Amino acid sequence: MAPTTTAATATPPASRVFDGVTFAMGMLIFAGAVAWLLGAWLSGPGPAAWSAPWSAGWSVWWSTSWLYLLSPLLVTVVAHFPVLLDRADGGIEIGFDSSVLMFLLCMLPVAEALVLWSIGVTLTQLTTDKRPAARRFNIGLGIIGGAAAAGIITALRGDELSTPHELAAVALGATGYFAIDFLLSAISVGLEESSSVLRQVVQPGSALAVACFVPFDSLGYLAAVVVRSAPTWAALLLAVPLATLLVATRAVTRGQEHARRLAVLFDAAVHAQALAETGKALDVMVEEARRLLHVPHVEVRSAPPGPQEIGAALHDGHRDLWIVAPARHRARSTIAADRQALEAMTAVWSDAFARLRLTEDMTHLARHDALTGLPNRALLLDRVEQALQLSMRRGTGIALLFCDLDGFKRVNDRFGHAAGDAVLVDAAQRLSGCLRESDTVARLGGDEFAILLQDVTCDQVETTCRRVLQALGSGAEVAGHLVPLSTSIGVAMAETGQTAAHLLRNADMAMYEAKALGKDRSVRYERALGRARVRRLELVESLRAAVAARELQLAYQPVVDLQTGRIVGVEALARWNCDGVAVPPDAFISAAEESGLVVSLGDLVLDLAAADAAALRRAAGGFLNIGVNVSAQQLCCGSFVQKVEQTVARMDGVGLVLEITERDFVNDHAGALDTMARLSEQGIPFAIDDFGVGFSSIGYLQHTPVRIIKTDKSLSAEIDRDERACGLLRSIMVMGEALGLDVVVEGIERDSQIEHLRDHVDATLGQGYLLHRPLPLDAVVQVLRKNRGRTVIAPAELTNSA
Repeated sequence: MAPTTTAATATPPASRVFDGVTFAMGMLIFAGAVAWLLGAWLSGPGPAAWSAPWSAGWSVWWSTSWLYLLSPLLVTVVAHFPVLLDRADGGIEIGFDSSVLMFLLCMLPVAEALVLWSIGVTLTQLTTDKRPAARRFNIGLGIIGGAAAAGIITALRGDELSTPHELAAVALGATGYFAIDFLLSAISVGLEESSSVLRQVVQPGSALAVACFVPFDSLGYLAAVVVRSAPTWAALLLAVPLATLLVATRAVTRGQEHARRLAVLFDAAVHAQALAETGKALDVMVEEARRLLHVPHVEVRSAPPGPQEIGAALHDGHRDLWIVAPARHRARSTIAADRQALEAMTAVWSDAFARLRLTEDMTHLARHDALTGLPNRALLLDRVEQALQLSMRRGTGIALLFCDLDGFKRVNDRFGHAAGDAVLVDAAQRLSGCLRESDTVARLGGDEFAILLQDVTCDQVETTCRRVLQALGSGAEVAGHLVPLSTSIGVAMAETGQTAAHLLRNADMAMYEAKALGKDRSVRYERALGRARVRRLELVESLRAAVAARELQLAYQPVVDLQTGRIVGVEALARWNCDGVAVPPDAFISAAEESGLVVSLGDLVLDLAAADAAALRRAAGGFLNIGVNVSAQQLCCGSFVQKVEQTVARMDGVGLVLEITERDFVNDHAGALDTMARLSEQGIPFAIDDFGVGFSSIGYLQHTPVRIIKTDKSLSAEIDRDERACGLLRSIMVMGEALGLDVVVEGIERDSQIEHLRDHVDATLGQGYLLHRPLPLDAVVQVLRKNRGRTVIAPAELTNSA
């Protein structure tokens, strides 16, 4: 019998010394018994079985020598079938092998019995998978306990055999063996675990162990009585109950352990499914593994188990881990069974981790942007609400920044959505780099981001806005091209009683104001902006209804040959009266562009121009061009080419010129360039409107299908007062002539401007209020009729392109 232990593999020095002394004492006892036998053999006839002449026959020799041959093997076999009195941090193994010791002490002299017992104990330990140190200690322990039992039985038995007196001596000897074995084991475990020896001695089950141990050892005395009083072969009859007892013992022990482990695994499965947080799962799993194996030292780590450990692989959803426990040989199970049980538990918990990780991922996706990993609108609003409550208690300031990337649609249209996604990820990283740890940046959708600033002053908010504008204003590199990029920021400072949604709406309104003021800037929300935004939304809805009802009209402003005064074309300009009040074109056109109505509005303008074309041509008495303004959004629309083709077919021979402002020019957009090229191949010319105030480079003119440039009115405003202005406009005329482009000078409002255009700029075509204001259809028809008699001295190609 020996108490089992589940101590860690690292052994303190005191424990190693004690175990070594125990082994040494056992070896001394074994050596003493061997020496005594050798002395007896040298001085006498020796053991009866070994001195029996071979001539006496096999039966005589076997009658005594079988004890020497079988008893060590019997000790080894029986020792592998102990009974376990289990407890949570260890247990008591009650072995039947000491019953063989009692049998030997009753049948043989003490020295011979001790030698055979020592050999059996040694074989037992050599056939286990325990640590070498544990094997040595158990060998010494078994021999010392055997010597103690031999001394007690020899001293108390007397000369008479098979008597109650002898049975009592055997019982006392078994008790002595148990006491020595149990006490020395308790000391060894206490030293190894650095715990109290008293705790190891006074443990649950000790009294039951004594009650079971002594009757079990009495089986050895029963076997001795049978052998003494019956033929030798009669001892074989004891093999059947002994084998039955051993098998039943092992089956009961393993069956109980199997049932216990199944119960633990079932509880672990229930706990695993009930857990809602991954952070607690590992701790619960380790505790369940301790219950499963009855070992206190269980850990989760990334390294696999070592030589004296068992382990099972575990995946917690992100990492490959190992749950590891010390390997111990116990009667209740084998190392292989322990490993199998641990693997079953990790299978249960791997499923639990997968479920928890899936839940976490779903929760994360529900509250974070999948592309950038930033919080989404829902999480941002939640954090804003928390920040508002905190600021009310602390009296600190909160600001919400609404950031919208300028020109991002061009990146998507030119390079594709994959490149656009990369730009968004880069923008998210830049925004995060501008903030403090306490701030929050979120992606609201598309190219819109929001920044929550807590515990800030107005000056700190301005500083943050400048950092954001600078970080995003450097452009973005896409497919080897540096693409212009900036952001418009709306700033809303929290006020008492506001909600998160209210604060976000205010920041959104301020952002739209920043867009309207020219983009790449920040604007702070004021109540007037809110009223203006509401009016703008109302304007958009009214415009939407007007476009659907085709309630807009066209005004036409003539383009004049400055040398002859002949009208060579007209520009169609959209006009809208809402409830009898004229809406400024800049107001409703910008609203259309922001709301996406500009495509529908542009289609309506083309339809109206086509409907008026025949009347204009008859009034002009010959060829005439109608210029129609189009937006970049129209050029990028897939149906635009077909729409233009249908318009040209309805214009009764009147030429169509498509005008696009330089500020809105999209020469870097492959789709728009393709649209322009396709229409240009069909003879439809393009004009660049407001030329000279947009792009810093004019190199794009030689790569795009442009045939007309219309200078911005700011370039002609001072030509009669400033020589530099006059020289700049003259340079544009020279450039246009070199590129084969017609040039229309806009903004002519004084007679002196015309004189300078004729005498110093050599301009041929002009447009402005001095020449003609935008006129409704009836009025422009009258003007065209009066103008048709003028002499044309302009080059022939002028009427084909202007």
